[in-house]
Amino acid sequence: MVYLIAEIDIHKSEECRSEWVEVRDGYMPDAPVLGRICGSGKGPMMRSSGSRLTVIYQPGPKTKPHKGFKAHYEGKLLQTSHIACKKIDASQAERLGRSCLSIACFALSLARSAQAERDNDSCFFVGAAAVCGGDIEVDSSGHLESPNYPDDYQPNKSCVWSLSVPQDYQVALKFHSFEVENHDTCSYDKVKIRDGDSMDSPLLGIFCGHKIPPDIRSTSNKLLVIFESDGTVQKAGFSATFMKEFDECASIEHGCSHSCVNTLGGYECACDIGYELHSDGKKCENACGGVLYAPNGTITSPSFPDLYPPSKNCLWEIVAPPHHRITLNFSHFDLEGNNMYQQECEYDSVTVHSRLGADVLRRHGVFCGSALPPPVTSDGSVLRVQFTSDSSVHRSGFAAAYYIDVDECADNNGGCQHECHNTLGGYECSCHSGFTLHPNKRDCKEGGCKHDVTQPHGTIVSPNYPDTYPSRKDCVWLFSTTPGHRIKLIFNVFELEPHQECAYDHVTIYDGASADEKTLGRFCGSKLPHPVVASQNQMYVVFKSDASVQRKGFLATHSTACGGYLAAGDTVKHLYSHARYGDDSYESRADCDWSIVAPLGHFVRLTFLTFELEPEPNCRYDYVQVLGGLEGSAGDYGTFCSTKMPPEIVSTSEALLVRFRTDDSIVFKGFSASYQAVKPEVWSGEESSEGEVTQEIEEDERMPPLVVGRRGLRTPSPRFVRRPA
Repeated sequence: MVYLIAEIDIHKSEECRSEWVEVRDGYMPDAPVLGRICGSGKGPMMRSSGSRLTVIYQPGPKTKPHKGFKAHYEGKLLQTSHIACKKIDASQAERLGRSCLSIACFALSLARSAQAERDNDSCFFVGAAAVCGGDIEVDSSGHLESPNYPDDYQPNKSCVWSLSVPQDYQVALKFHSFEVENHDTCSYDKVKIRDGDSMDSPLLGIFCGHKIPPDIRSTSNKLLVIFESDGTVQKAGFSATFMKEFDECASIEHGCSHSCVNTLGGYECACDIGYELHSDGKKCENACGGVLYAPNGTITSPSFPDLYPPSKNCLWEIVAPPHHRITLNFSHFDLEGNNMYQQECEYDSVTVHSRLGADVLRRHGVFCGSALPPPVTSDGSVLRVQFTSDSSVHRSGFAAAYYIDVDECADNNGGCQHECHNTLGGYECSCHSGFTLHPNKRDCKEGGCKHDVTQPHGTIVSPNYPDTYPSRKDCVWLFSTTPGHRIKLIFNVFELEPHQECAYDHVTIYDGASADEKTLGRFCGSKLPHPVVASQNQMYVVFKSDASVQRKGFLATHSTACGGYLAAGDTVKHLYSHARYGDDSYESRADCDWSIVAPLGHFVRLTFLTFELEPEPNCRYDYVQVLGGLEGSAGDYGTFCSTKMPPEIVSTSEALLVRFRTDDSIVFKGFSASYQAVKPEVWSGEESSEGEVTQEIEEDERMPPLVVGRRGLRTPSPRFVRRPA
């Protein structure tokens, strides 16, 4: 950046201490000072060492009117422009503090100019500080960044860049880094790209998350890039290069049998749905499934990365030589459905099996939704991948790479005492629960048996499972999950020493964070215990074995269950719509009831802190309903959805029932809320006269709300509180 103050007329003082214009080399507050100017005349030319400058104007005493200053800047990719200054009044300047302005000049973002002016009641600031985007003419190439990159972008930004190249060329855009708030449908922060120079131009893509978007190319000589952020989460943003590009597919004899796809610097052939490219890179042949013998390769859903077609059933079988294993690693996954919370994949799915014999299959998993499946390693030398789609909703599908590697574990278990896990190019030894790996990386030694479990879903096993557990073992598992949710434990395998009172080997489960809490069950023998659900967000599990008989032990899966009993007290507590609130959207088909109970003689105050549910005028899809009383029989406080924050709610009895329901389609961020017990006299005011009739008054946003007390009504201090209908 080159910066030149073409004209300046401000108060002059010794060393420019009272009023000045300061230019810094960068955008941080401690960036090196290139110069400080005051007085009248023309300022020097200053040059940054990088792509940014900060200009700070400090107002001075109002001894007499001054004109202010006007400056020019020039970036590598822009013609000389004027910094846009505009007038603000003295009260605004006072709110800004001693410095009227501090901004970073972005070479590609500032493209506006305005007349600089100043009088006794105003000071200057650079109006372009709030501007991002602009019209950019591309001669060869250039760079594009989100506001404040590489630091987090600001909230509530809307930036529009219009890129244009000479006629007979196209605009190409290549992203180098990309980190924008993630969402399945990019409903929050996003980058939109349109094929033209207007908001009505065809949409080329909407991008969010952490995956770098594909290379973008316009069909004409214009491209529109739009960046939008909401008011909540901010990320580092993006960095991209734009350039002028030539369409080889339209000008040369490419020889593609179906279609030609222009790429940066070249082209490639592509095939229609149901076909794949031949090894010659030109012809297309029938696709979707088959037997693969290559040592490595890629499997993609039909028509990837476009939407996969309906009613497909594709089966790939990857065959490796004997004593080899196959590792499958998904790099992209976007299917209809959602099994993140152990829901079934009813619609479209990818199922992975190891084939151990002619009719013997061992299932590794069934996957759907948008969560990337974990890497899968086969149990034998054949791995089977099956993709099915129904006739309705279609997504971009999946892409997975596979590798065939020698199975070092096939020979003497790899030398591992307990378990051997084949890895790409090697293997790793691991130990059963309750044991730790010896420094020699092969043997196992007895270790600690205390576990803190915070994952919402997973599996726990007894020490040394599936072999017999050791004697004199004392193990504990402390489960913790998001407030407002409960721990659920289901035993899949259970085989302990039997006893009528479980006095020998046993598993004891407590409803809380220690063995001092209420006992939910004590189990032994070989009968599977019933599913155990805690009443709160913590569960304490203890396993003990004596010195005599040992058995196989147990395997159990743990998960979270929403809803439950919540005790309100003097301190503020919180509840959340789902266990992974803040990391993922809420799950579909949620059915949650929270009963919030205050001590006798108290009310419950419920305050929503964040709220983002699927919008619908009548809240028929996803909604939160708040009812009075433990059973919801003491009045209806309202049903809420969309993104409008519900009002604060104070109960008229000791309990509130919060009900959360979702359908099986679109999901959003969810909600968080706080609750607290409050004394009735804080809300009911002075007692009314004996026999006074309590009338129902509906909520009115234009008037202070009425709060129902036990013995009458009063108008509280201005505070928005929802009453039951």
